[in-house]
Amino acid sequence: MASGFKTIENRFAEILANLPNRPVAWLLKFLIQPFGARVTGPSDRVVHLCAQLVLSPSAARDRLTPDLAFVEDDGGIARLEKAFRLVTAAEDAAKQLRAARLHDWNEGVKKGVITQDDGEKLAAAHEAIAKVIEVDDFAPEALSPIYKKSADVHQFFQELGEQRAAS
Repeated sequence: MASGFKTIENRFAEILANLPNRPVAWLLKFLIQPFGARVTGPSDRVVHLCAQLVLSPSAARDRLTPDLAFVEDDGGIARLEKAFRLVTAAEDAAKQLRAARLHDWNEGVKKGVITQDDGEKLAAAHEAIAKVIEVDDFAPEALSPIYKKSADVHQFFQELGEQRAAS
C-alpha cells in the first residue's frame, strides 16, 4: 500500500510540474500537496519480509506462484522450481558446511560435519543450479538445420574433391 501511495503522490507531482499554466499549477500544488510529496514508499524491512515470503517455502509463495509449483516439463521455469525445492531441502546442510568453513560436501562428509545423505542433497542442488544457469548451452544441431558433424563434413569434402578430380 505504501508503494501505491508513493506512486500516486509522484504522479501528482509530475502532473503539477508539467502544467503549462504555472499560476494554476502553484494553486493546485498548494491545495493537493501543501507539504510536498510526503510518502517515501515501503520501508526496507517490509520489502525484506515480502522477499522472504517468496524466497522460502510457504503458503503465501504457493498462493502467489500456483502455476510454477507443478510444472513437470524440462523448461526453464521447471528447472528453476526444481532447483528451488532442492536448495531449500539442502539449506541446513549448507549452513553446517559454512559454519565449518568447508566448501566441498565430500570433505564435510569425511570430517563428519554432514551425513552422506545431506551431501547427496547438496550435490543434487548444485547440479540443479548449474542446469538453471546454463541458459546458452545448445547443441549445434538445435542452432542450425544445416549443421553437420565433423565426420560428415570430412566425407563431404572428400566427395567434393573426387567429383572435381573426375571432371
